[in-house]
Amino acid sequence: MVQRLLLAGMLCGLIVALFAFAFARVYSEPTIERAITLEESGSHAHAGGEDATSRSVQRNVGLFTGLASYCIALGGLLAIGIASLHGRLGTNTRTTVWMLVTVGYVALVLVPQLKYPANPPGVGSAETIGIRTELYFLVIFASLLSMATSIWIAFRFGRRLTRAAAITAGAAIFVLLAAIIMTAMPAVSETPHDFPRDLLFEFRVHSALVQLIIWGGLAALFGQVAEHVSDRNRSGTAARHAIPNA
Repeated sequence: MVQRLLLAGMLCGLIVALFAFAFARVYSEPTIERAITLEESGSHAHAGGEDATSRSVQRNVGLFTGLASYCIALGGLLAIGIASLHGRLGTNTRTTVWMLVTVGYVALVLVPQLKYPANPPGVGSAETIGIRTELYFLVIFASLLSMATSIWIAFRFGRRLTRAAAITAGAAIFVLLAAIIMTAMPAVSETPHDFPRDLLFEFRVHSALVQLIIWGGLAALFGQVAEHVSDRNRSGTAARHAIPNA
């Protein structure tokens, strides 16, 4: 069952990557092109060195390769998580998938993006890219640790409270911990004052939508497939036990 779930998760990740690529190619890339045009016009400082590959390769092969690698890896990790939690939460497989995806999205994407939102080309200094990257991954680690702590507390509360009350308590604790993280982490604001605000807003909205397509698409598609795999495994097990002894 684990092998089938893993294969299904990776295939679902590849399919979702196609949808994410289509959206990014149609909506995100024109925004990036506008930002690059501003950057190359000399109005804003370049955040890095010369591009090693052409924009044509970056926005086609490079974009799809990056999204596919990300989605396939995410689908595989989701499959491993579902296989590990199978039958332990008292929920059906599809619900478990949605729960795991929601937890992962909030901890790994939403909180880090709220603290350090994505920036288009031309925003940020090359001298600070190292510290900005470190801060971003530090937020991810802190958010993931906070989520794990909240889930552990929710399970502990679940022994004495109803499931709804335990989930509410866990969610409240995570919100509190996330607020502390957002406040404690240093602010990074290197957006030039004359950088078009509409362009910045559009880029960040598109970046957030790509993540929603990836995580939401995986939840919907893999939830359906994982439910089917789980039902087949359950049916096969029941059939083997139903065979009378000779």
